[in-house]
Amino acid sequence: MHLNVRRIAVVGLLGSLTVALGLAPVGGFIPVPTPAGSATTMHLPAILAGVLEGPLAGAGVGFIFGAFSFWRAQFSPNPVARLMFTDPLVAFLPRILIGVIAAYAFRMAAARWTRPLLAVAVAGIVAHSCYISLAAHPALVAVFSLAAGGAAGYATHRVARHQHAAPMLAAMTGTLTNTVGVLGLVTWRGYLPPAAAVGVGVLHGLPEVFVAMVLVAAVHRAIARSLVRYQVPSRLEVKRS
Repeated sequence: MHLNVRRIAVVGLLGSLTVALGLAPVGGFIPVPTPAGSATTMHLPAILAGVLEGPLAGAGVGFIFGAFSFWRAQFSPNPVARLMFTDPLVAFLPRILIGVIAAYAFRMAAARWTRPLLAVAVAGIVAHSCYISLAAHPALVAVFSLAAGGAAGYATHRVARHQHAAPMLAAMTGTLTNTVGVLGLVTWRGYLPPAAAVGVGVLHGLPEVFVAMVLVAAVHRAIARSLVRYQVPSRLEVKRS
């Protein structure tokens, strides 16, 4: 948990990447026609910081993400987004927790119960999202949602045997920390009604989780290979029990 030169360097590098994504025309914030105003990929550096250097580094990069969100909200043309993210609690707390939760999820990947937990979590998210999105015919949608959730859970359980299970778990939990944390706080603070928050969560949550799992696993694999090639000691390798 203590700071060292490498950890500070990683925080600086990934913090700079966070700001660069936010300033890109279509990068960290992707405009979408919802009350939140945009979907984001800016949580990915915070997840990577937690995976690479632990919870303290993840919290540092998450703080930079929160600071950028707070600054950007001052100039947002979307009045709802401006109201939400000028609240320091909404702008900072979920962002700081992204890398912390991702770091501990990465470490938990060594446990035997990781695969079934990940499978059940993905199955639940997919089933719930399908049911909320297609609730016009409850009976048919319930069957379809259960089938889709079961298929997603089975596929996740199979994929989780792979070496990418740890970064995928970190990516999923970090992304859900951001989505659920922000939407839970804005609902609690009265900025969005619960129905609108659920709608934003469904529209943004699943795509963001999928993109995060793919990209974080790919980056983790590339970095791990380079460290092995140059025989650099690292904390990236998770021994599965």
